[in-house]
Amino acid sequence: MKIISALLCLLSLSSSASECHISPNVISAYYQLSTQAANSERMTKPVQQLFELHRNNNTVLQRNVSAGINDIWLLNGNRLSLNRAFEKYQHTIEYQPNELRHQPQWQDAFQLVMTPELSQMQLVEQNKAGCLLEQHFVLKDKHREYQLTWLPKLQLVKFFQVNDVELTRQWQLTKFQPNAEKTVSLLKQYASYQSTDYADIGDNEGIPFLATMINQGFSMPVHNRPALVDKPHQH
Repeated sequence: MKIISALLCLLSLSSSASECHISPNVISAYYQLSTQAANSERMTKPVQQLFELHRNNNTVLQRNVSAGINDIWLLNGNRLSLNRAFEKYQHTIEYQPNELRHQPQWQDAFQLVMTPELSQMQLVEQNKAGCLLEQHFVLKDKHREYQLTWLPKLQLVKFFQVNDVELTRQWQLTKFQPNAEKTVSLLKQYASYQSTDYADIGDNEGIPFLATMINQGFSMPVHNRPALVDKPHQH
């Protein structure tokens, strides 16, 4: 009986170690992006930027903290709309689904960092367990080399590096929070901003912020990928 009890205990511990009770749909993730240009004589100093990803079920907030530009993606049925909030001007531009140049997929908003499809990459190692289960992938093609550490239980990129002849881009997850408190707080802040529908931008050139947006090209429909993140690779 003691042996059976011990075996049951071990099975229980093994099961709990493989489980994860954190929902990937309600989570905040914090990233640092380092970009380093290759020089013929020497490597330049890396440029670092801070980004955040906040998921709250059908709402995803992508923040370029360094630039103060924030994309709020809203899923209605099977279509996405976008509110882009500019902290410097405390102003938001609202884009309806038909005002996006290409209708994005939910996965486009769900992930801050665009990586190659996992099915295209080689799984070289898997370690840890539960929510912190890590899968390590590599991929090399004619132009680039990729290294990816993926957290499958959380549906998050932990580490991603892209090397080519010109640049090295490196994304690093610095921390995550398994709740929506930060998301709700930020969305409340952006909801207080003055808001303009994308279709009305041209009729409000007298507002300095909107005149600036027109000059910067924001009067054109936005791409299906969020503009605030320099995506290293397209699926």
